[in-house]
Amino acid sequence: MHMGEKRFRTRSQWHNSRLAVYAAPFFLLTGIFVAVATGRFELLMILGAFVSLAFVVGVFRDRTVRGNYHITGDTLTLMRGNDRLSIPAGDIIDASLVDRAGARDYFRSRLLRPGMSQMQARKAFLRFCTVDIGLRTFTFGLGRGLIDRMPDARQDMLLMRLKQGTDLLLSPEYNQDMVESIARMLRRSTERPAAPNGLPQ
Repeated sequence: MHMGEKRFRTRSQWHNSRLAVYAAPFFLLTGIFVAVATGRFELLMILGAFVSLAFVVGVFRDRTVRGNYHITGDTLTLMRGNDRLSIPAGDIIDASLVDRAGARDYFRSRLLRPGMSQMQARKAFLRFCTVDIGLRTFTFGLGRGLIDRMPDARQDMLLMRLKQGTDLLLSPEYNQDMVESIARMLRRSTERPAAPNGLPQ
């Protein structure tokens, strides 16, 4: 690792899968009680199929390609699978911590623009994020609200604002450390003295 280089791994959280597991006993016990009381097992079979489908969907939503974020000198490089983006310090406005609900509110209020579909905007915003923040939901907000109340769902992610307006949500394992590292990189880039030709030394 070069001097001044910092590396951060992305994280993933299996919130949707865990929600399906937590909800399974309620649905299955309800089906069992109805089956015992009526002698009919159709509802139990339907609820069993629903729980299985919910778990499969949860795993599908939670599975993600892990990535890495590297700070080298005055450049932040984001990598996820075959996708790679290098951002010079001069293109970054700031970086701050945000939770799931705050990230959703920011996306809806600031990043949805005329002429851009929600899917396009969401894909750009979450390009290097490996945590599902609940912008898509199959439970009309109920599952999203329950996940928001999970203790580890409150872990902050990193919102990075860029000068060209393509803000990014990141999900490093050590979010506070990365925010501080980006702040130091920005300070270095602005405090470096200029060379005689007007370019940074």
